[in-house]
Amino acid sequence: MKVLLIIAYIFFLVIYAVGPVILLLKRQADAAGGKKKLWKTYLALFCAGAFSTVFAYGIERGLSALVSPDPETTSGAFFEAFIVASATEETLKFIPLILFVYWSDRFTRYARGASFAAFISLGFAFVENILYVLSGASAEGSFVTAFLRAFTSIPGHFAFSIVMGYFVALAVLGKTKGENIFRSGSGFASASPERKKLFYKRMTCALGAAIGVHGIYDFLLMFAAVPTQLRGLSVVLWLVLFVALYYVANEIVETLKRKDLTIKEAARSKKDDLYHIRVR
Repeated sequence: MKVLLIIAYIFFLVIYAVGPVILLLKRQADAAGGKKKLWKTYLALFCAGAFSTVFAYGIERGLSALVSPDPETTSGAFFEAFIVASATEETLKFIPLILFVYWSDRFTRYARGASFAAFISLGFAFVENILYVLSGASAEGSFVTAFLRAFTSIPGHFAFSIVMGYFVALAVLGKTKGENIFRSGSGFASASPERKKLFYKRMTCALGAAIGVHGIYDFLLMFAAVPTQLRGLSVVLWLVLFVALYYVANEIVETLKRKDLTIKEAARSKKDDLYHIRVR
């Protein structure tokens, strides 16, 4: 009986710790298309996100030790949320995303902005989740941690990445044409000053929006530990934000997919017109 309980415990621990990551990865791979051609890229993105967790761990511990913020104060919660966690983690996810977008010749669809970002972010969340689960003081503590993070942290990281990926897609592919700024003409150097200005602006929005949303998300949770009468309100606001993020992330993915479909249909229509001209 004891062996069966241990097996059941490990099974549910793995399900809660890893299951949501796998489901979200599959969803984004389906949304972006080209899974057979992109599986190596997706695997590399996931590994890059997982590897960046190591750097995030070191930087976050260093910042906390250097400043030593009190988590039971508003300023301490703010510093931990926006600087230690949000700014560090999103920046370390943003850097490999830009490198992959620059190197990949398959960044040809808007939806892949969200997917590339999601694979990095979920690789990060995968390792982070395992570390939190293994650091549990007891079996019950590890199980509760895995369960809670399955429905909070992992979807949160996913939503932050979708916001980031949306602006990155607009920056690299333009607002409507779908032309990769690194692959069009002679590359980035040949882009017009206006296009370059929009590129930098949207890249700034990509990182800034991800850091901002992530920071607010974490701050509302951390503020619940501050001894004040507003703790209950922060939990309510966090729940509202959680639902809103889930809705917004879905809408962003669908918007990017519609952009890809519009460009694909326009190309097909142009091809049909050329065919009819030749036939005449």
